[in-house]
Amino acid sequence: MDFTNWMKAVKDEVHINKLVIPAAHNAGTKGVAKPGCCQDGTLYEQYRYGIREFGLFYRLKKGVLRLTHGLSTGAPLEEALKSLSEAVHADNTEFMIIDLRRYGDQKIGPFTFRYGDDREAANALVEKYLEPEKYAYTDFEKIADITMGDIRKSGKKYLLHSPEKLYTGSRDFRIYDMWDKQVFGYKIDKFVKHCTDFLDTETCEDFLWFQTQQTPNPGTENGFKKWPRELDEEMRPHFREVIKRIGDNPKYLEKVNIIGGDFMTRDYMKVSEILSLNLLKGFIKDECVEDYKKMIDYEVKQ
Repeated sequence: MDFTNWMKAVKDEVHINKLVIPAAHNAGTKGVAKPGCCQDGTLYEQYRYGIREFGLFYRLKKGVLRLTHGLSTGAPLEEALKSLSEAVHADNTEFMIIDLRRYGDQKIGPFTFRYGDDREAANALVEKYLEPEKYAYTDFEKIADITMGDIRKSGKKYLLHSPEKLYTGSRDFRIYDMWDKQVFGYKIDKFVKHCTDFLDTETCEDFLWFQTQQTPNPGTENGFKKWPRELDEEMRPHFREVIKRIGDNPKYLEKVNIIGGDFMTRDYMKVSEILSLNLLKGFIKDECVEDYKKMIDYEVKQ
């Protein structure tokens, strides 16, 4: 299986903030220590698995910009952007959302950890590997106006998100992350039951990001007893149940947009389930429906 070209099946009139887009939670955490590791694949490997939204959070450590999740640091930002450049330069019309930011200062108990930055160095890497003047999509007023047809006509490859527009080609738009410390810290049965509750009330005119992974946090049911990989082992058998709950609820299905999770390259199950929602939303071209179903193994799952 290879989901490198799944977007080609999407109708031109579909708006980017309505399309169901697989995402990798903390995409740049391959190889970091257990408390912060949420992915095993490089960014290009994630891309080949169908991921089209990448959150890349970094800090300056000993003079090097490194990918970061909490107190854990991983590969240099340069290595990550070099991997992502393979997707940018792929010979297709796929489109990505890249969320690039310095990792925010973090408070743990009485301690506050402040992380450094080098914006000029970060922007130099963006220009070198992502070539924003050629590939960044910037010609829009509102995210809600952008259709897949607009993107295809433009020949652009990605949206670069930066609230302060710190990087060449970046734009300030919202990626609303539906997250609550207590809910995402629930033990598995309770988490599966309540993780979709956000979709009852939350909306966003830009991108609505629905997360499917539990989070270890002090002061929650899970606390720091288990790390992301162990929590993912518990979640995986329930993943289809969560996606089915979304697909069976017309209000949820209409709202859902970006869906993220941990360890997205372990197999194709999560991305396959997520992409099945585009069929339910009627977003796949008539002439592509059968091939799309085969790609995501849709009929077998039913």
